[in-house]
Parts: sequence; structure tokens; C-alpha cells
Amino acid sequence: MILGHPLKREILQPERAPGKRAVEKILVADVLFGSPNKRCAGAGICKIIAPVAQEMNTDGRWGCNRAIALVKVDASDTLVFQFVKHSLCRKAISKYFGNGIFLVEDPFEFRQNFWSEGARTIKPGAYPVVESKAYLAVRFEIQMPEG
Repeated sequence: MILGHPLKREILQPERAPGKRAVEKILVADVLFGSPNKRCAGAGICKIIAPVAQEMNTDGRWGCNRAIALVKVDASDTLVFQFVKHSLCRKAISKYFGNGIFLVEDPFEFRQNFWSEGARTIKPGAYPVVESKAYLAVRFEIQMPEG
């Protein structure tokens, strides 16, 4: 089971800084699908709860409108969500990831205080889905706050 707290993984820095290490922050989040402007109906990301809210349906499964995702900043203008396949029902995979595209109808402001850079907004658009054995990965183009 995935615990509801940020994960940290050490990675080597470029060869220009031999022997130094950086910490890559990964947020484990509960993602509620839908459009924030449509009361979570439609497509996109409606709400993110982090750490993961350990709530499941009475049958021990997540609802079909949500999933667990590992979230990290890949570049200054990209957020990578790795949706855990095991946390998705078949209906959600078909509805939100069908045809290899994840649709974001309305901007989603990610207000997590997890990254030192502050808030980020996921831009509306059609984003390609990359499937692996355990994850459905989506690289979202983001907009940093002005200031």
C-alpha cells in the first residue's frame, strides 16, 4: 500500500558537480478527476488531496472518479503524474485515459506547498498518456505564478 506522505529519492547531479547529491521530491496524492468549474464532472483534475486521504469504498476499492498518483516536477514547466494503475477502475481508465489522451478542460491550480517555488497551474489541453506495467504517466504543461 502506498503511504500518504511525500517520498524522497536521492539522485546524482550532473557531472559538473561530482560527488554532490540532490533530493528529488515526489508527492503521493489522491487525485479526484473532473473539471473544477463543473463540480468535478467532465474531464481533467478537479481536486488533489495530499497526503493521500486513506478513504475507500465499503468494498475496499477507490471510487471510479479518483486515483493515487505520484507527482513530481520534471522541469520548470512540467509536472509528471504517474497514476497508479492498481488504484484505477476499468471505467476510469477508459473514461479519463482512453485513446492514450488525458483531457484537461479547465485550468487546475495546484496549491500544494510541497515545492519551494509555490503554486503551479496545469494548463487546459490534451496530454499524451504513457503506459507502463504499473503506471499511466501524464506530463502536464504548467504555468508558474507571476511575481
